[in-house]
Amino acid sequence: MSQENPTPEEKQLKSKETRNRLLLGALILLLVGVVYFQFFSGSDAPKPPDSATAKATPSPTPQRLTSGTPAPIISEPLDLALMQPGSQSGGGTGRNIFIYPTPTPPPPPTPAPTLPTPTPWPVPASSLNPGNVFARTADFTLTVFGQKMPQDAQGFVNGRAYQTTFVNDTQVRINVPAEAIRMPGSLSVAVRSQSDPRLESNPIPLNVAPPPDPPYKYIGLLTLKNVPTAVLVSQSSDDESYNVRKGLVIGGKWKIISITPQKVEIEDTSIKVSHVINFTLDTK
Repeated sequence: MSQENPTPEEKQLKSKETRNRLLLGALILLLVGVVYFQFFSGSDAPKPPDSATAKATPSPTPQRLTSGTPAPIISEPLDLALMQPGSQSGGGTGRNIFIYPTPTPPPPPTPAPTLPTPTPWPVPASSLNPGNVFARTADFTLTVFGQKMPQDAQGFVNGRAYQTTFVNDTQVRINVPAEAIRMPGSLSVAVRSQSDPRLESNPIPLNVAPPPDPPYKYIGLLTLKNVPTAVLVSQSSDDESYNVRKGLVIGGKWKIISITPQKVEIEDTSIKVSHVINFTLDTK
């Protein structure tokens, strides 16, 4: 089959298509070259060391810098294992930068001092009868109760020995004179063997109280048939008055001993202690 001769227009169109194809091929080759240069031209550059290599490789030697070249910043990868308590790297003990020093525990409390056990008394005394007396009263007998009382026991009141009677190994009796209790206060009573001073009892206090004062005031004197009569009033109430003479007892226990213009002597018959009430005009 024979081909027809192309017309000039067809030749021109075909020539234009050929140029376009050549131009497109050139563009494709140029694009391929650019891509190849971007991705494969830097393959020979040194790669940064990975984390495993960085661990085993010592710190790199700093490069010699030329004038005007900034110093590169070299950083090592953070080893998290070194931040764990008790971790080790390279055979050495790791350092935990987040662990604070363990505080020093407070010292143990000082134990309370142990008090020594008191040595028991060879003759333990327990009580007295009577345990309380009034000052200025008469002689009396004081009974000391306890245990292991020696048969030759001697009683002491404030360090002075007095006549003592052994009753049994649980009690002795001391004859205490009135002079030992003339003043109020506290007296110390103890018992000790006359043959062996080591057989001594513990001291027991004896309370000596002041005797009660009469509750009256002396405010006047009357003389009837040469017999003096004292006018007394109660200290709690001036409306309560008494005309008393020598020998009279008022209040159930207060006995008039003597009367003078200056004073009235009155006795507490319950304990045999006398008091003096001086004359006064003050009835308040």
